Amino acid sequence: MQPELGNGLSPTGRHDLADSSLFESVSRVEHDINDLIGALALLGVKRCSQCKSFFRSAEPGALFECEQIVCYKCIPEWWPSFSMRLGVNDRERAEGKLASWLRKYHRAEVVRETPGKVPETANAGFQMISKCIECAGSGKLMEGERCRFCNGAGTLRIVVPK
Repeated sequence: MQPELGNGLSPTGRHDLADSSLFESVSRVEHDINDLIGALALLGVKRCSQCKSFFRSAEPGALFECEQIVCYKCIPEWWPSFSMRLGVNDRERAEGKLASWLRKYHRAEVVRETPGKVPETANAGFQMISKCIECAGSGKLMEGERCRFCNGAGTLRIVVPK
């Protein structure tokens, strides 16, 4: 089987020139859009990596930054897939950062779990489990007593109300 030899043009020659011109136009527009997005970033406007909406970075609770920039609305869908791709140490660090951000800007609460009791989750807009920051996930304090913050479980349930 021999490769076909030719000049790289279609039989009529016009289509490739039109395609090339169209490709150049699209490339130029894409470059201009990227320049515009860069200029917006200089003005303090950032873009959610998930929904592509723009937000002012002066609004502290609008965007969460952890390898990607994600708006609050996209967190519930983004977090499960993002956290699965991380190693244990990176995931625990990201969990702590997200839990702190949710508590600070979005009224998230720490729900203390007691053994044998199922926590109420009907009013939860988003929830996640995070390593306890008080006992570093051990469930015990330095004196060896059970951690008061997580009730000895080593984890916390962070719930953002609807």
